[in-house]
Amino acid sequence: MTKNNRQFREFLREEVNLNQSRLHRLQVSVRDVNRHLKADLHGYQNIDRQGSYGLDTFIRPVNEDDEYDADIQVVMNPNPNWEARDYLDALCQSLAKEHNFAGKIELGTRCVTLNYTGEFHLDVVPRITHDGVHSICNGESNEFEDTDGPGYRNWFSERSRITRVNLKRAVRLFKYIRDRQDNYVAKSILLTTLAGRAIHPSDHGTEEVRTVANTLTTVLTRMDGYLQKHEAMPRITNPALSSEDFNRHWTQDRYSYFRERIHSHTLIATEALVSPSIEDSTRIWRRLFGNKFGKARIR
Repeated sequence: MTKNNRQFREFLREEVNLNQSRLHRLQVSVRDVNRHLKADLHGYQNIDRQGSYGLDTFIRPVNEDDEYDADIQVVMNPNPNWEARDYLDALCQSLAKEHNFAGKIELGTRCVTLNYTGEFHLDVVPRITHDGVHSICNGESNEFEDTDGPGYRNWFSERSRITRVNLKRAVRLFKYIRDRQDNYVAKSILLTTLAGRAIHPSDHGTEEVRTVANTLTTVLTRMDGYLQKHEAMPRITNPALSSEDFNRHWTQDRYSYFRERIHSHTLIATEALVSPSIEDSTRIWRRLFGNKFGKARIR
């Protein structure tokens, strides 16, 4: 069913996707950070995009002057004489040498944040790899924490490839619903993981993922089926590293409300997908996305 393809393309372009001008400013800043650290930071290897930036699931902020978050990891050579907080301190000291970053630097628990007021926060996270295990640094506890951002990105990219990139678009729509309608509290990593787990290799080339609407409805239906089986909050982990638990971002109350909302959204999406006309389908989708969806079609 392709009757809403144009509406979804326009809605994503005009209302959901991060503005190209804002994305360009982020890319320029990352380039500047990379250039400086490459020349100054001892043990520097390379920059690795993470989070929504690395997954290409950014959406624009609710208001034009709202700030958003972007994440990069600075891959560094392991130093046998350094503790975890030493990597953070070295990164912070290096960035402080560049006058363009003056007044923007904030040292956090696991990152150095560059605050671009009115634009975005760039979290710069040092990462080392030892015996094939990736670790980030907790400066507060002075401990190394295992993670696998590259593995997660590869996992999600493969799931998205199965859907011809429609999964990325569906995740952006999930975030739009969350942010614009204040529907539920769920970190992007949780939404993205649950959405990715709903896509199977056997979906490739099938009706279930042929369009954005098909993919969104498929993900919602399967996600709802999983959540309805778990009244108590299940353990959600990194698909690339089972020891990394994402539940630290949730509570039982928040999970329960999310579970209810996903069930409601599933009923709406299913009804919209089988609706016999573009007009009726557009009206139903508006119950999820608001009146800006399909605005060129229905007044």
